[in-house]
Amino acid sequence: IGSGAAGLAAAITAAARGLKVIVAEQAAVYGGTTALSGGWLWIPNAPHAVAAGQGEDPENARRYLRAVIGNHYDAAMIDAFLEAGPRMLAFFEAETEVSFAPGSVVPDFHGNLPGAATAWRSVVAAPYDGRRLGPLIARLRPPIPETTFLGMGIASGHDIRMFLTALRSPRAFAHVTGRVLRHLRDLALHRRGLQLVNGNALVARLLRSAADRGVALWPEAPARALLRDGRRVTGAMLETPAGRIAVRARRGVVLATGGFPRDEDRLAALLPHVAGGTPHRSAAPAENTGDGLRLAETAGGHVSETQAH
Repeated sequence: IGSGAAGLAAAITAAARGLKVIVAEQAAVYGGTTALSGGWLWIPNAPHAVAAGQGEDPENARRYLRAVIGNHYDAAMIDAFLEAGPRMLAFFEAETEVSFAPGSVVPDFHGNLPGAATAWRSVVAAPYDGRRLGPLIARLRPPIPETTFLGMGIASGHDIRMFLTALRSPRAFAHVTGRVLRHLRDLALHRRGLQLVNGNALVARLLRSAADRGVALWPEAPARALLRDGRRVTGAMLETPAGRIAVRARRGVVLATGGFPRDEDRLAALLPHVAGGTPHRSAAPAENTGDGLRLAETAGGHVSETQAH
């Protein structure tokens, strides 16, 4: 349930293990907040870094995360993340259409904290040609205007440097001119940009991979309830254009619906600045209303309030 990076990654992994998978998305387009994002992942000891001789002692990353997270540091969770992250990247690059570029000059955000690194802990989704999606391109959530030029996504790193120096460098001017001309052609022929970058590229690559694995993609199919047999979740009730459909899940239901940036009640309950009268600003889609959290609560789950804000 949910078609951002988490939902699509779970679907692809399950399908690769031989399971039959449905991805149910409440919006008319796929990608959730991921499609609007920068498409970056923070993964120490990513295969790209190790291959370049830039691997590191995991204790360095732990030291940095302890400094960032403070009393909310969960050792078991962090160890699982540091161990599984590189394996996840290796799987997706070897088995799917997903590909990443290393952040070889991208430093950690909090560079003054113990354990901070100056490079190699981040990867970003590699650009993608939207034409490879075929008809699915019409269901890809477009990027937000704040990160585009005339609706064209601009990648971090080399691409954005070319745009920022276009009037000072002939090489940059040629790069930008070529990008803009291709974008205008794409608009004329396809009514949207097809030079996909950042989170848009990540979702496109995941969508292509999901479709190639036979995953059923259901847009406009919000989950209204979880189906249960006693304490066991056995499926979900989906509201589709064809009416309500009860989907029975033989192996499990994955709630991958993001957070609650559009849930006014939970925002007020959990974020002090909202409770104090300051509105919460978010670039997340309007559909990100915390539905998945409420579904989890109906099945006995609870939303942790111990995480750092």
